[in-house]
Amino acid sequence: MNNALLVLFVVAGLILMLFWREAVAAYRDSQVKKTSGGKIGFVRQISDHDEEMPEVAKTQEEVEAKFDADREKGKGSLIRDMANRSPWKDGAPSPEMAKSMSDDIDEVEVEHVGKRTVPSRDIEGVDRSDRLGEDAELTDRVAANVATQDAPKELKGVLIDEMMAERKAKRDELSDAVESLDDILDG
Repeated sequence: MNNALLVLFVVAGLILMLFWREAVAAYRDSQVKKTSGGKIGFVRQISDHDEEMPEVAKTQEEVEAKFDADREKGKGSLIRDMANRSPWKDGAPSPEMAKSMSDDIDEVEVEHVGKRTVPSRDIEGVDRSDRLGEDAELTDRVAANVATQDAPKELKGVLIDEMMAERKAKRDELSDAVESLDDILDG
């Protein structure tokens, strides 16, 4: 008896759900018909459009003909079309017109152009020797190895050491020049 009662409740529930779904669908249909003659959104935009809907191509030849016709149409450019609306597209404005246009633009004064900031306290130097990509000794060694790859084995070690010393000396000279330039600018 319990199984029969359970089946009865399930069937009644399904019938109520189906009835509710149909009632909601009927209500929505009546609301849609009240607005814009039953057409909403994109469908209304298409049906209200002045042009006729394009014909659907049914054969391969018709499809190819449509593609050929589209290829022959001129492709417009939004930027070019906007530029073509300019009254000066064929030539510059007259000097009087240019002068009147430049008079309408306010001049902007920038006060601190080119002045160097002098900090109120000393800024400590940063040790950059442990940063990746800034290993000058490794860079010198690689450059020296490349330059001496054709040298005899007996001279290779001496040449590498000499080239590394030259590169370090050049780097130190450049660093000294930069520091002296900083001193001049700070003074």
